[in-house]
Amino acid sequence: MKAILYIAITANSMIAKKDGNSDWPSSEDLKSFNDICRKAGVVIMGRKTFDAFNKMEIPEWPNADGLHIILTHQNRLDTKHPNIKLAKSPKEALEIASHDGKDEVVVCGGSQTFGTFMKENLVDKIYLDIEPLLFGEGMPMFTAGEFEYPLEFIESKMLSPQTIQLHYKVIK
Repeated sequence: MKAILYIAITANSMIAKKDGNSDWPSSEDLKSFNDICRKAGVVIMGRKTFDAFNKMEIPEWPNADGLHIILTHQNRLDTKHPNIKLAKSPKEALEIASHDGKDEVVVCGGSQTFGTFMKENLVDKIYLDIEPLLFGEGMPMFTAGEFEYPLEFIESKMLSPQTIQLHYKVIK
């Protein structure tokens, strides 16, 4: 099972504003994100990110017809999305995806989820979409765990004249 972190960040590595608002990425970032999510077929996110997606006015969820696995300690979540499964840990989420016949998942947030996947040595690739913004205060890319990994650069791509995507392999 391969886990991909897909992270839209500001130029100073924030993934959301201080209040948790993350509706600032460009349409080009959202298109790339949706394409990669559809290809993988499974999206994993933390409960706070799930709640944020429920509040955002977006035309469709990433991987709208595919499986979404939400990391939470709750036993149920209020949602109209038909294909949601709950997991209590990143490893359990990967097991659920594997049982569903998938061999690749996209992890889309938030900070704690990204950090936990990294800390538990579960990440194979990282996409960083860098947007031309700075937040004085906000949510950093990682908040959970202490870890250190070298990265192998795969490619960079201009998603728009203002947005660049960096693609890395995590060296384990």
